[in-house]
Amino acid sequence: MQQIQLELIKKIRLFGSSISILFVEDEEIIRYEVKKLLLKLFDRVDVAINGAEAFEMFEKNEYDLIITDLQMPIMNGIELAQQISQKNKEQSIILLSAHKDLDDILTLINIGIVGFLTKPIDMNMMLERLFIVVKNIYANKMMKYHYEEMKKDLHENASISEEELHYRDSLTSLYNQKYFLQNVNNDETKWAILININDFKLINDYYSYAHGNHLLFQIAEVLKFKGKKYGYDLFRLSNDEFVLLRQETPEDCDVLQKDALSIFRGLDQKRYTIIGVNNIAVNVTMGIAKGQQHILEHLHCALAYAKKHGLRYALYKDIPDDRENIKNIIEVTALLKNSIENSMVIPVYQPIIMEDKTLKYEVLMRIKRVEGGALIAPAYFLDIAKSHSFYNEISQMVIFKALKQMLKTSGTFSINFSYADMKNEDLLNKIEDIIKEYHVGEKLVFEIVETEHLDNMSVALAFIERFRAHGVKIAIDDFGSGYSNFANIFLLHPDFIKIDGSLVQKMLQDSNMHLFIETIIEFAHKLNIQVVAEFVSSQEIYDALEILHVDGYQGYYIGHPKEVLLDENTRNRL
Repeated sequence: MQQIQLELIKKIRLFGSSISILFVEDEEIIRYEVKKLLLKLFDRVDVAINGAEAFEMFEKNEYDLIITDLQMPIMNGIELAQQISQKNKEQSIILLSAHKDLDDILTLINIGIVGFLTKPIDMNMMLERLFIVVKNIYANKMMKYHYEEMKKDLHENASISEEELHYRDSLTSLYNQKYFLQNVNNDETKWAILININDFKLINDYYSYAHGNHLLFQIAEVLKFKGKKYGYDLFRLSNDEFVLLRQETPEDCDVLQKDALSIFRGLDQKRYTIIGVNNIAVNVTMGIAKGQQHILEHLHCALAYAKKHGLRYALYKDIPDDRENIKNIIEVTALLKNSIENSMVIPVYQPIIMEDKTLKYEVLMRIKRVEGGALIAPAYFLDIAKSHSFYNEISQMVIFKALKQMLKTSGTFSINFSYADMKNEDLLNKIEDIIKEYHVGEKLVFEIVETEHLDNMSVALAFIERFRAHGVKIAIDDFGSGYSNFANIFLLHPDFIKIDGSLVQKMLQDSNMHLFIETIIEFAHKLNIQVVAEFVSSQEIYDALEILHVDGYQGYYIGHPKEVLLDENTRNRL
């Protein structure tokens, strides 16, 4: 409880120096305790002992927030709020009351009260309410401040027409993206620098949007100065992006690089102050380009390249031609959309032969072309599916189709689960419902993939515990491919490990790899874990693994992934 109070106090203090409080309370003990708390939060706290005194103070001073008791002599809280509302309908008021009379509450809502707290006062509830209210007050103050600054800026330029206001950014008064595009939408070659504020969203998330807006306003002022100094017009494109358009054509790109470096250093060295927070630094990345109608696309390509490679800035002319990759992304995105709409993302089943000749099947994902029926492997589309928000849909499509097939057969199905799958509560609930309804937990193995990239091991542990309770077995996929795999054995306690196929492929040619696989098998067996070898592609590899007493075999020698399950002939052949 104490920790909660401390965190809320810290958050409210971010606004404390800019917000004035009037606290009204007739009971001395409550007045003393609440005032003591408020003084920890705000630099200016005035106190009144009744409504009449409070109204006199309100008429003489401006207060951002009034906190008043409801039941008081010489003008109660409702009367005070009504009189204040007649003078200032936007005044923020929080009322405290020892009772919850419905008529009073309805009256307060009509007046426009921003908060209502009951006595005895719960300090955590009070802090939570204060945080919400003061954050909104601060946001409104910043909006008014920026609006006044914009009006002042525009007033200084009397030549601005009503039509031109449509081309102005409401926060910074800079020209906006629409006006920038008008400036470059001709046959003249333009030179520009795109500036992106790295991780700006963190400012909005940690402090508030009002803090973020105030910071953007200050950054815009710095860029205005720099732009004027070097001969650029400044535009604001989006929340965290500005562009400098050079007024005159430079001799070469070296001029822009020097300008960009100077601007970068100016922004990097500057420390900003927003109300309640001092010494804020920002970091930016830049894209530099010249061109005509497509200069904005070129700027963003250069910016993306700089971010990807950890550069301060990048010139569009220096980046490799990525059009083929872009074309591929567009084509794969269209393929994914079409495949989802037509339910053409399907499971295929690759057999796993265990040492006792029992069969399991690993469920693998494929896309079946609408025309021709050819199967497309995940290597072609999976990364793009993950980066373009298709993964959850295609993963669920495959899993539920496989589960439907499993209910028709006696085989055991092994299904891959990524970290994203294990965090998908809706998916897990649906799978759990099927397992409970049909009692099929014993027929399932869940393979945890991408163990090297588990952001939070507790997610995997909760997933394992949840489904082990239903009889589901757990496997670690691609074992041996990463340094953390051995540690994961002790953390996850799997029933199976699957030796990464890249290791198995090399075991006949590389004696060290052969020794490594032998060590993995012995290590796993001592922990009562069964071992399945992947990429078993020949009789020779099969025989070598058999000597090492591997527990299961998977690969093209055993069977290719197919839409239909393995026939008995293959099982009898091995």
